[in-house]
Amino acid sequence: MSEWIEYSSDWGYWINPDTFRTPRIKKSVRVGSVLYTKKREVLDSGQQIIATSYGVAYEDGVQEMDKKEVSKILANQILNYMRTKKMYPPNTKIKRRYANSSVDFDYSPSEYDSFIIRLTPELVKGDVEDFLDGLDDFKEEQDQAADERWKIEAAKSGRASCRTCDGLIAKGELRLGEPSIYDGHVSYRWHHLNCMIRILQGMDLNMLEGYDDLNEKQRLELQKHVFQ
Repeated sequence: MSEWIEYSSDWGYWINPDTFRTPRIKKSVRVGSVLYTKKREVLDSGQQIIATSYGVAYEDGVQEMDKKEVSKILANQILNYMRTKKMYPPNTKIKRRYANSSVDFDYSPSEYDSFIIRLTPELVKGDVEDFLDGLDDFKEEQDQAADERWKIEAAKSGRASCRTCDGLIAKGELRLGEPSIYDGHVSYRWHHLNCMIRILQGMDLNMLEGYDDLNEKQRLELQKHVFQ
């Protein structure tokens, strides 16, 4: 399971390296992800502009970087995506080819934001054009839940079955929700707490969706399961 750190922004996005979608930053971001935040500034001339800052999420916090630095990190993540998925990431197009077989990509997560990503023979460990020839065009995946966090809550009824052991989850019992996407909406596959306790090992429990809604007794119960 991916690690998350607390981070909030009034106007910001993080780039999911598994999907290359850009969810809005709420109160946390995934470790290893590139993020960018925006704010309005007024120049001495009185002109109003939108300034964009960039950074990367690490376990000990977000480190600010310039756009060129984060583009190099994105190049490695895009290459990993291509090797894993055997296709181009979304919102990418070839911008320029070089004589040494290096290729520049334009990655534009929105109409206002773009990054120039350079794949080189050194990075690809071979001929870039040959590597790209083996890729398919991007296809929307059915399950794109990697942007979502696992959820904790008390079972609302006793009718749901655990996806791990198939046993019923009793009403009021704490359960863990594994996120999935169906028809563009988030839904959850529910598990007994004990059946998926490994997911929570070493995790900041505040990062669970729904943790803020638990009462004190439920939080103590959750901590007891995790740290026993």
